[in-house]
Amino acid sequence: MTGINSCVIVFAVGDKMSKNFQAFLKLDLSKYLNQYVVMIDKKVVASGKDIVSMLKSVRREYPRKTPLIAKIPEKSVLVL
Repeated sequence: MTGINSCVIVFAVGDKMSKNFQAFLKLDLSKYLNQYVVMIDKKVVASGKDIVSMLKSVRREYPRKTPLIAKIPEKSVLVL
């Protein structure tokens, strides 16, 4: 399925992660199109296209936190 992006959300079970997910649902995603978003404590702490370097940075800055990670697709994505 080349050329098709989808929204992938990775989160752990728990109260803090559900709060991150609730905060994610309220985000204005238009400024993050075709990017990854990393959230901790209901705040976007990183966004961009290089998820590997973003996660290294986030892990250094928040070593004991579990981030919510989402890939925001382009507007024209059709998910069937």
